[in-house]
Amino acid sequence: MRVSFLLLLVPQVALGQRPVLGTVYDSLAHAPLRDADVWVRGSERHAQTNGSGRFRLDSIAPGHYTLFVSHPGLDSAGLFTLAVPVDITGSDSALSVATPSLATLWRRRCGQELMMRSDSGLIFGFVQDAKTQAHLAGAGLLLQWLRIVQTGPTNVQTQPRQLTVKTDSTGTYYACGVATTMKIGLRAYAQRDSSGLVDLQLGARGVGRQDLTVALAPAREPAVLRGQATTLEQTPVWSGRVTVREGGTTVINDDGTFTIRGVAPGTQWVSVQAIGRAPTGQAVDFRPGDTTWLPIALAPIPVVLAPVRVTGQQSRLLADFEDRRRAGSGLGYYRTEEEIAGAGSVRSVLTTMPSVTMARGQGLTDFVALLPSPSAGGRGWCVATVYIDGFLSDWDQVHLYRPKDLMGVEVYPRASSAPVQYQQVATGCGVVLIWTKYLK
Repeated sequence: MRVSFLLLLVPQVALGQRPVLGTVYDSLAHAPLRDADVWVRGSERHAQTNGSGRFRLDSIAPGHYTLFVSHPGLDSAGLFTLAVPVDITGSDSALSVATPSLATLWRRRCGQELMMRSDSGLIFGFVQDAKTQAHLAGAGLLLQWLRIVQTGPTNVQTQPRQLTVKTDSTGTYYACGVATTMKIGLRAYAQRDSSGLVDLQLGARGVGRQDLTVALAPAREPAVLRGQATTLEQTPVWSGRVTVREGGTTVINDDGTFTIRGVAPGTQWVSVQAIGRAPTGQAVDFRPGDTTWLPIALAPIPVVLAPVRVTGQQSRLLADFEDRRRAGSGLGYYRTEEEIAGAGSVRSVLTTMPSVTMARGQGLTDFVALLPSPSAGGRGWCVATVYIDGFLSDWDQVHLYRPKDLMGVEVYPRASSAPVQYQQVATGCGVVLIWTKYLK
């Protein structure tokens, strides 16, 4: 069931067969809505808004119409296509259309006035039975996130936050007062069963939609995930990895295809990563005993390096690691494949490295490595810059690897002590280099 919201509209009219002009304003983002699609039901008239949110519809005859507005940003906020009735007459007045504001949505869905703060977001959606697709009334939702609080000039503290809500008689839920800038973990519960933990980050609009499915006992037959990973140009991606957060993991085949069996039915979080490609994650619904096909297009990682040209084969990167380790310059710390093999997790590997302390990441299952902050004279901490197989990466990717996947790890407490091609002058923080077996 999709939830529709009425657009706020001032008087709108147009001349008989002359062009109709109008403006679309995004009240959630507090800006004109650029590149929105605008069209009129019952006609072929279609337009796109410019940078100022303005649009033009050619030759609309007088009458009663429904005006539609759609935009990817509204889709991600869960508003989908918005519609409003329009009476077009012979007047010269222009159309002026605005999406509902966050304050308006709060009044309608939360039953109170909005007070702007860090936890002022709104998430809504419905919960379904994974097998029958029936909406589940009375299902529980657990939402968790972290709040970052500054406790001193150079120190911050993370505070875990959580919210529980239930679905109404239609299986719909509204979670009011969640973080707008932090990653939120959601899980749905029905009877004694639950969905997997999925991620959602609201962003500037402060509102988002996440539907979830739960497989109820005894209909919990394992499902199968199949798919293909490609570039944006539809070229197969190879030697990457696909992971079901609460299930299995597999390496992507040479033709980009992958298969994971034994996936728990219901909504699960699936992550895909590959060398040189921006990682992606999404919630995927699995029906009991069925096979789900998942096509994935991975965008390239925009890498900005210092003005140093580096050439060589992948095997050269591992050789360089060995050369630095053997040289023992005292600028960094190293762990080899043999030293890593017995560790329980990549986090535990990093915990054994001097100068490293671990902290939670923005999500609930990931982590970051902290190194002494150069700007605080060594008394504070900063998030280390991380490279995986020579590519600038982020800590969301690191927790997807296992110790058996790694060939080596390097830690440089100061950016200036790292190899020059990995020095991140912009942050000044130290560097962690992770080398995987996918380089072999």
